[in-house]
Amino acid sequence: MAQGRSTSGSDSLELLLDTICNVFGGIILMAILVVLLTQTSAGRLPDPEPEDVERAFQAQRLRFERRKLERRLADLEEHRRQIDETFHDTTSEAGERLADARNQFQEAVHEASDRLQQMNATEKDTRREHSRAEEQLDEARRRLNEKEEELAQLQDDLRHAESAISRKVRLPHRRGTAAGRALYYVVKGKRAYALEGARVYGGTHRAGDCEVTPVAHHQAAKVKPIAGEGYPAPVDGANAGAFRAALMRHPPSNHYLVFFVYDDSASYASFQALKDVAVNARYAYTVGPVIVKDGAFVIVPASHHETE
Repeated sequence: MAQGRSTSGSDSLELLLDTICNVFGGIILMAILVVLLTQTSAGRLPDPEPEDVERAFQAQRLRFERRKLERRLADLEEHRRQIDETFHDTTSEAGERLADARNQFQEAVHEASDRLQQMNATEKDTRREHSRAEEQLDEARRRLNEKEEELAQLQDDLRHAESAISRKVRLPHRRGTAAGRALYYVVKGKRAYALEGARVYGGTHRAGDCEVTPVAHHQAAKVKPIAGEGYPAPVDGANAGAFRAALMRHPPSNHYLVFFVYDDSASYASFQALKDVAVNARYAYTVGPVIVKDGAFVIVPASHHETE
């Protein structure tokens, strides 16, 4: 009986050992198969491109940064919560009102500072405008002084011219009715304008160096010198040649001169110079009255003249 039990126990151990060996062998076989299958599948997969590797690396790095920022945000939230709890635990209602008042005061200080800066900028602009206005006023005063000096000089020149004219101009001495044909000249400014062939009928026409328009039912004519025409007056002895040459075409034995002189200093001075040329050339002359209106004057035909 004892021998039979011993044989049966050894057989059971052998069976258990065979079973364990078979299990390990199966596991090893399965591991070998898995390795082979894995190598086969890996051989079928294509090699990753450098761009894919870089994108995978960047994605991994971004995930790492995200987790890091999330942890930092969580830490900040926790820190803020702790500060709020500490503030509420340590601050009374009066302290909160004081804090609010302090914040309002700081805001008011900032607003006042901004207004002060604006006022300073406005003041600078005002000072700049005031300085510019003072400069313009000084310039206006300087120009006014110059104009006053110029006016004083002109008034002084006018007084000297009037005194000179009063010394040079004299009333003509009439010698009786002139003999011969009259030659008419209009003296305006520094020029003499010939008046030839004037008519008191018809329409406006040119007569020598003047424009003539009949008026008063063909009883008179309005005369106006044409700008740019005529002869320069021989003032101070110059420019006498043109006027003298015009006179030489008409002998003094059967011609005399009639001057119509505008009422201004320049015209009086020109008349004096023209009269001297005429007298030196032995021409008799007379002066006709002139009443100027709108740059023109009216003449009335006369049958004879009295010359000087």
